[in-house]
Parts: sequence; structure tokens; C-alpha cells
Amino acid sequence: MNFFEKLSYLAIEVNSFCNLHCLSCNRDRLVKEGKRTPKNMSLAEVRHILDQVKDCPVDTIKFQILSEPMFHPEFEEVVKTAKQYFPKLNIIVATNLQYDLPKTPFLKMLPYVDIVYLSIDGVNETYERLRKGANFKKLLQSLQNISDLVSDEQRKKLHINFTLTPENYKELPEVYKLKEKYKLPLVRINLAQNWNEDEFNSHRFTDEILRELKQYATDIRGVAGWEYKDCYWPYSGVTIDVYGDVRQCIINTTQDPLGNVFKSSLKTIFNDSAELNAIRASLAQNKPAKSCLTCDYKFLAEPLKRVFEDLDQSSQNSARKKAVVVSS
Repeated sequence: MNFFEKLSYLAIEVNSFCNLHCLSCNRDRLVKEGKRTPKNMSLAEVRHILDQVKDCPVDTIKFQILSEPMFHPEFEEVVKTAKQYFPKLNIIVATNLQYDLPKTPFLKMLPYVDIVYLSIDGVNETYERLRKGANFKKLLQSLQNISDLVSDEQRKKLHINFTLTPENYKELPEVYKLKEKYKLPLVRINLAQNWNEDEFNSHRFTDEILRELKQYATDIRGVAGWEYKDCYWPYSGVTIDVYGDVRQCIINTTQDPLGNVFKSSLKTIFNDSAELNAIRASLAQNKPAKSCLTCDYKFLAEPLKRVFEDLDQSSQNSARKKAVVVSS
């Protein structure tokens, strides 16, 4: 079967650099294992990938997996190039704002991107503890730069992205205050995931936490009651890291690669990978493949169901639409 002709979502990592050591990220583990050596994807390599998918119905590309994209020296050219290939493309970028904003590609990229996730997981000491290496005053300076340098129209693209854990859920009121102060359009809330194939999510979202989250339900991302048969990744999504390695989904970053786009065609990998086809066969029966046993889409389905259960039908439909593209 030609699954490749339905490929619509790409997550592409264009560099391997990051200035933080966030507790919710497994990047440090991959560095320790020698799987995160320094590299920027060249524009020629970006075009090589885009050439391979130019005839696919690609409608969304997220340019970020485990790195800080603002450290790519030509990032504005990366997103500009993607728009040239797919003029109606929805481009998503995530960034930590822990840099001198005017000296990065941030301002130059804005005309070409559609959504920018500003990663803010709390305030003051909590923020600095969860995002090890971050400085809250530096974050505030970047937000002030945005207020001073970004037009009201462009600011509509900038969404606060809050990765929620049992340690920071009580910080949400303060994060919403930042949203109001700096005139940002919304806060999107993701329950923290574990991106290691060999580990289960260790976070425990208690009854108290879930009750507290109900007031923010329409801003929470994820799919309540998600089942394995609901997974779209093996059919219409793919992740490609900075080295060209392809994996089955964005929340399994420790998986052995299914192939490499710089050594063989993405179409061949996506259609003919024995492992990926075995995953499809399992999911079609609503069963997890070996690589899906620790899947956080499944783990978070029940707590999300409990958060959303009191919403009226229209609000549930709205929440589901917002959750179509789920990220870390």
C-alpha cells in the first residue's frame, strides 16, 4: 500500500544544539549515549527532504524535536524555503526564548511561520528548576523584546506552551498573567510526556490535579480516550532528525532509526519498512506494537478524559480540534 501518498505532517529537526537541560526532555540522555553530536542541517539537506515530499499532501511541518531552532544560523531561510515548496503550509516552531532575541533569526522568521510555541513552564524558581540552565529574567527580557518589536498582527502567532507536571500545575495563574501582560493570544497546556521508548511516564496526575485542570480544559491539548487505532503517525506523519534518521513518531526519540533520508528515499522507508508495517498491523487491531508499549498518547488518554468530562459537547469538539496536532 502506498502510505506515502497520504503523508501530511513532518517534524524536522534542523540542528542538534540546545542551551537548556529541561527535566521533561530526554536530550541529555541522547547526548550521553553519543546520539547528539553537533550538527546544523544544511539548506541543501532541507531541500533534499522537501524534494522527496513535494508531491505529498503536506500541510504541516514542525521545525523542532529536541533542539533550539534559533541556534540554526540560517533558520529564516529554512522556513522561507519550506513555504516556497508548500505556499499553504502550516509551519510550527517551538523556542525557549533563552537568548538575546534580536540577535537570532526569531524576528526574520516570523513572516514565514504560522505558530510559534514559547516554552514557559512556570515562573521564577519553578521555571528555572524545570528548565535547568534557564534564567527567568532573560525570559522576561525576551517577552519585552516581543512586546517592543513584534506587531500586534504577528504577535497572534505566538502561543505560550506550558508543559504541565505535578510540580508546576499551580503556576498556571501566573503564566496566564504573562499572557495578558505581553498581549499573547493563548496558553496551550500539554501534560508532560516521556519520549524514551524503554520508559513509562513517571508523572502521576492525581485527582486533585485533574480537578484543578478542569478550569483550563479548553486550553489543554491531547485526545481524551485515545486508542491505539487512533494513531495517525504511521499513516500520515513522520519525524526526521538533524542527521536524516527517520522514526515512527515525535514521542519516540530513542528508537533505532527506520532508515535515513540521506541514504535512501523517504518514500521507500515510509512504505516498505518492515518495522513500520508491523506497527501498522498492530495498531489496526487496536494493539500496541513493541515500540508503542510506553506510548504517552495512550497513558494520557484517561487523565485527559477525566479533565474533559464536564465540558459541554461544543467545548469538547473545540478541544478535539485544537488537539489534532499534538506536540511535546
